[in-house]
Amino acid sequence: MNDLLKNNDWDISRCSKPFCCKEDAEEYMQAKNFEGMVLELNDGSIQAVCPTYPEGFYPQAKVLSTIGSSESCCEINE
Repeated sequence: MNDLLKNNDWDISRCSKPFCCKEDAEEYMQAKNFEGMVLELNDGSIQAVCPTYPEGFYPQAKVLSTIGSSESCCEINE
């Protein structure tokens, strides 16, 4: 994504990241020390989202796992 995509002031390009499988998403979040959830969307794709992600953005998503940590991906400046 070239431009920052925003929905109700949330930076979607930073707070959600697609993965091929649940294990890769969990490993990524744990390696980065991020907290959040790993979701399976209704199309079968996997997304890792931070805990500040807008509730209801993926209304039909199934929560596969919850990752607890001290960091939020939206609070980290790169």
